[in-house]
Amino acid sequence: MPTKLLSPQELRVWHAFKLMGEDVMDRVGRDIAQATGLSGPDFGVLSRLALRTNGEMRQQTLAESMGWDKSRLSHHLTRMQRKKLIERRDADNRTVLVVLTKLGRQKLHAAHPVHAESVRRNLLSRLSPQQIETIVRVSNLLGDEEDF
Repeated sequence: MPTKLLSPQELRVWHAFKLMGEDVMDRVGRDIAQATGLSGPDFGVLSRLALRTNGEMRQQTLAESMGWDKSRLSHHLTRMQRKKLIERRDADNRTVLVVLTKLGRQKLHAAHPVHAESVRRNLLSRLSPQQIETIVRVSNLLGDEEDF
């Protein structure tokens, strides 16, 4: 059964939504990388691990929280492991734990103020309080609330 294509107005909304998010994420990721050497995805992985009291998470749970497939995460974790940001440990025959290292925690700690300043500069300072509230309401309508 054929599906009706998006109207010009629908396409405009879709592209605006997509480009807005990509632009802000790229700017913030670039600022973090320049200041700390961490990529945006590195920061995402380390941030999720740091939220756990023991700094570890099942690899499958981490993949789900990142919205990545197992292969993509595995390749990324291999690069992070080489940089000594994380370790992987076998919990049992079928479970791999991703563990935040001391260096990973230090790099994340150094990235937090850069992240905060960049989010303020590239997003929050450019919006009114009402626009910010609208973004939060739309986000709550469109998806599950994250742990962050």
